[in-house]
Amino acid sequence: MTRGLKLTVSVLGLAVAGLLPAPALAQNSWTVDALIRGSAESVPLKPLDIESRAERRYAIVVGNSGYQSIPSLPNAHADARVMAAFLESQGYEVHHHEDISKRDFEGVLRRALFDIDRDTEVVVFFAGHGFQIGSENYLVPVDADLDSVYDVPFEAVSLGSLVGIVGSRARLQIVILDSCRDNPFAGKTALTQVGSELRETRTGFSSQAAPLNSSLIYSTSPGAVAFDGEGENSPFTAALIDQAQRKPNAPIKDLFERVRRAVYEKTDGRQVPWDSSTLVEPASFGFETALSRPINVAVTGGGVSRGVARVAPAAAAVGEIKPRPVAATVALVEAPFTDEVEIGPALIDALGLSQTDKVTITQDPANGRLLSEDATGFRRSAVGKTLTGAELSKLLLKGDSVQVPALSLEGGVIEDTLSVRQGDAETQIALRLIPDQCDFHAGDHIDPDGMGITRYPNELEPEIALAACQASIEKEPGVGRFHYQAGRALVALGRADEARVAYERARDLGHSRAWNALGGLALNDLRAREGSNAAAADDEVLGLFARGVDEGDPYAFYSLGRQFLLNGGTSEIEIEGYDLMMRALEVGHTFAMNELGYFYLDEDSDYYDPERGLRYLKESAARDDIYGFNNMGLVYSRGLGKTDVDDAAAFEMFVKAAEGGHPYAPANVARMYRNGRASGGTDIAKAVEWYGIGLERGDSLSGGTAAYLIANEGVEGYSIFDAAVFAAKAAALERQADAERSRDLLSEFPASAINGGSQQLLNALGADVTVDGAFGPGSEEALAAIVATYGVSPPSGQPVDRIVSLAKIYWQTSPFRVDLY
Repeated sequence: MTRGLKLTVSVLGLAVAGLLPAPALAQNSWTVDALIRGSAESVPLKPLDIESRAERRYAIVVGNSGYQSIPSLPNAHADARVMAAFLESQGYEVHHHEDISKRDFEGVLRRALFDIDRDTEVVVFFAGHGFQIGSENYLVPVDADLDSVYDVPFEAVSLGSLVGIVGSRARLQIVILDSCRDNPFAGKTALTQVGSELRETRTGFSSQAAPLNSSLIYSTSPGAVAFDGEGENSPFTAALIDQAQRKPNAPIKDLFERVRRAVYEKTDGRQVPWDSSTLVEPASFGFETALSRPINVAVTGGGVSRGVARVAPAAAAVGEIKPRPVAATVALVEAPFTDEVEIGPALIDALGLSQTDKVTITQDPANGRLLSEDATGFRRSAVGKTLTGAELSKLLLKGDSVQVPALSLEGGVIEDTLSVRQGDAETQIALRLIPDQCDFHAGDHIDPDGMGITRYPNELEPEIALAACQASIEKEPGVGRFHYQAGRALVALGRADEARVAYERARDLGHSRAWNALGGLALNDLRAREGSNAAAADDEVLGLFARGVDEGDPYAFYSLGRQFLLNGGTSEIEIEGYDLMMRALEVGHTFAMNELGYFYLDEDSDYYDPERGLRYLKESAARDDIYGFNNMGLVYSRGLGKTDVDDAAAFEMFVKAAEGGHPYAPANVARMYRNGRASGGTDIAKAVEWYGIGLERGDSLSGGTAAYLIANEGVEGYSIFDAAVFAAKAAALERQADAERSRDLLSEFPASAINGGSQQLLNALGADVTVDGAFGPGSEEALAAIVATYGVSPPSGQPVDRIVSLAKIYWQTSPFRVDLY
């Protein structure tokens, strides 16, 4: 399979070198870096001010012990707990997880995308099972069970993807793996690369290079076994904590040398820890060494969106909060759900505190972190701290991206609680967190710089979303996500030029997702110029997607990976594309699953592997993706990938996709009714009804087919005038392949049918004419008024020109969702 990119690697960077304001971070493949850097000779890989340190410290700690299908690891929980406690003592914001599944791991990685920015030092610690396949290493979730050679992407977590995802967002990362126990899948083979080569799972980890400014620390040497230990902790974790507590401010390199010696001695030489480092700045666990300047919190995505909390009436909605049994809810505080909230004054009022009264913060809200500022200006977690009323007045609530569907929030409000202790009494404060309306109506899925209240394109109400975002921009023009979200609404309204301006502003304000969005618009422009089936993106588009990859955007992982995989031209670039797609898959991006599914179901491809392709599509549908539903409907209806044809299953999948807003799924439902494959047999009226739904979503084939059925077969409840309207609406969709055929169909209709359809459209546009097929003076007058109202050129007197012109005006007033295609 040879599909050629429209560029060579030697010119990749030259085409986009002037486009990008910042150099790459070298967390990517050679081709991606070449796209971003332009020239390795002239552009540094990663600009760092090594005289200062990162402003924020963040840690992910995972201990997997209770495995479901493989041997448990008694010490993994204890190892994770002691590591979490140590990191918390050194000022890290610790996210501690135990016994997490593959889906949980996806959530942890998504959380990291939202939480980590370019001024964050990150520590990742994993205690649990791990293994290697070929040159790749995998961490094992507790629900893993490799029953099939196709299981690895959905049963294990790629270490390469993990360090790529974290590294694309972080300034510096230290990944510590106490996970090379005996291979739990000995004798198993799996597919882990783009091709069909089976590879055996092996004990231990293979050697892996660290991305720039990273340190990968393994509990044992490549291919060797690490011991779980006979005490409470493993030999490696015990030595690590012992040495780190003695000299927390020691450089990581020096500390690890002492750990290696200690483990070697403790295990009588049977276990030798190993590391791979590309650190170019000092790194230590110690709090004092790691922070040498006051902390000024910077918010990625451009600007800080800040709000002020207030005390709400005590009776309002408090009953909806489910208080913990140990606490009594005494007050309701309302606060904006945004980047930062000045919550301290409202808490003082709610608790009736004086400046000298003391309270201890005992628990953060579920959807944010309470931060207090120390004498150096560093903001640290306030949990466990005792604060006076005066100190409490400076308390901030830092909002966390929540990743919840907007439609799931009753009343558009997030309900939460926080807890404090006064003396011996613990008190719970009920919180009502109110999202910004732009976030609520236009927040995007897996957007690293968003607040995580999400709508898929089919869930947007674009007019409402645009008005909300314009209002937010007017109040806070320096917040990048508002401009990006306004761009989403503009795209949905078909206003691409305005959307581009909004995305460019979001990009300039640092919003990561804007790069991918600009690449998507540029790709649409390319297809408009060269035809909708243009094979490959050009240099400009690839450069935009590559910058999104460098910013750590999962949508850009998918977009660039898809271009490399389908149009790479060389096996090396195709492999890079596959790796990018797998990185998107690691955070649960269903677009990647759908694309890989059809990639392996292509019978003309060298990579044809139906069982593998079906696994990807099933995983997408299992995550309630409308495109996954439609794809599985096609699998069942056509018997793709050697699947038995199952009309009932196909119909169920198509209906789910259609109900979710998929643009082509209604036509697939209609075809099943038309061909007698839906329950109850042939039903042409139902088919036309579903074709009508498809047409209103901009599918010209649906409109033309409905028109043909009404005109040629006679459908109860529809007239020849309706047929003309269907055909005209389809013909007015000029950029769609079936539009011209609909116009040809119209030309075969009698003039009276076309005139009656024009009269129906006039009435749909606000006129009041009699629909009789005789386009007399009254209809002509109404036509002139409509033309004047919408400022379009008068159509010719030909019936076909007239009805198509009216259909074009109809689409102006009732635009379909171009962002769903």
